[in-house]
Amino acid sequence: MLNEKFLKYVKGWYFIYFGFILMLRAIGPYLLLPTRYDTLLFWPAGIAGVVLIIIDAIIAFREKNLKKYDWLLIAFIGAMLVSSLMNLKYGYSENIKLIMWQLIFFFMIYQFGKDYSSNFFFKVFTWILSLVWFLANLVSLYWFVIQYGIKIPIKYKYYPVRLGWLGNRLFGVYTDPNFGAVISLIVIIIAIYYLVTYKHLNLLFKIFFAINIFIQFSFIALSGSRTTLVCLLIATFVFSFFTSYSSRFLKTNTLKRWLTALVVGLLSIIAMYYVTDITAQAWAHVPHITEIKKDISDSSGTTSSNKVDLKRPDTDGGDVSNLRFGLWKSAIEIFKSKPISGGSPGYYIEYAHDKLPYTLMGKDTLTAHNFIFLVMAATGGLGLLTLLTFLFIQCFKTLRYCFTQPNLVKDKHFFAILMILTIAVSALFITELILVSTIGSFIFWGYLGSIQKTISKEEGEIGR
Repeated sequence: MLNEKFLKYVKGWYFIYFGFILMLRAIGPYLLLPTRYDTLLFWPAGIAGVVLIIIDAIIAFREKNLKKYDWLLIAFIGAMLVSSLMNLKYGYSENIKLIMWQLIFFFMIYQFGKDYSSNFFFKVFTWILSLVWFLANLVSLYWFVIQYGIKIPIKYKYYPVRLGWLGNRLFGVYTDPNFGAVISLIVIIIAIYYLVTYKHLNLLFKIFFAINIFIQFSFIALSGSRTTLVCLLIATFVFSFFTSYSSRFLKTNTLKRWLTALVVGLLSIIAMYYVTDITAQAWAHVPHITEIKKDISDSSGTTSSNKVDLKRPDTDGGDVSNLRFGLWKSAIEIFKSKPISGGSPGYYIEYAHDKLPYTLMGKDTLTAHNFIFLVMAATGGLGLLTLLTFLFIQCFKTLRYCFTQPNLVKDKHFFAILMILTIAVSALFITELILVSTIGSFIFWGYLGSIQKTISKEEGEIGR
């Protein structure tokens, strides 16, 4: 028992450490540090994660408890190995790293959530994330007020590090405003969770979470992230729909409950859309009011003397997808050329350069920007089938849970589901969730694991 308790705490602090360094990687100024600092932080996390997985697997083997691992996730790792071997000529080092990180997300982060869903470490993680994003977005909003923006090229990055207010959108302190804004939405969900479910929450904490909601929402409104707007509207609809549907005050027949929940959900997303726009328009007047605007960036972002222009120039070219349609088409072409194994997890772009030079990926080095098309191109039909089967099973169990539980607004697992949903929706438009090492992927797999015991109809479904 002592060894098991010790291992739990080691895993827990590893969970916190790994999550924290992934937060750092989302912050733009961190990328300006020499790469050796990132190596010193990140590689020990990788090695320690693999060691913990091996120790856990040995214990599970001795206790004859290997069923606790999801065989579909094991199969996906197998698909990555098959694709790597069948495309070995394009390289192997990136594939080794990707397989290592995916092992950690599947069998350390996800498994930790399954084994220890309600514990001190998840709470610590939410507090750290809330505080880091609070401070980051305070800086981001300050840069908006003074209209500060700068681009710094980095040798090993396709895009320069963009900070502050650029191209009529708020990058803030993040390398990509889409990623930063999606996590801002996660922080809002965490804040609402604490405010709604903790009856005896300290007044100072209540004030902090209330202010944090405003700060995060303001960044989302100014980020110009259409990806986050879609996530926000879908999360709003799901929250409103199931809050109404599961309400103890709505004791009507099933049809009326459905209709009422649908109406409430639709009205909520309409209201949220306009609140987001009004918030952005209100902030657009702030730089003029403060009279401290600085023309440091290459785009001042103003069209009049009293209001900042919020219209993104990069969406006026006729391609509403910002090249995504072309990238998805390229991924399909890779899949068609190698339907079983794909073009390699870490080298599918190099494969496109070699075999499909006429496609957008074949001409450039952009990623798929959609987790389905990414898996399709990187691991072929083997990886796509196993991952989608796994996600379909999770969706089925989660929906069953949401439709059968009373008063979901007081249910902590419902807020975890909203966080998982947010990352999953964002992964339809940005490179997230799978084959990446990001804070969004960490949140998805950690919280997906944390709800397993509760949303599964029988404990046997999760190998307990």
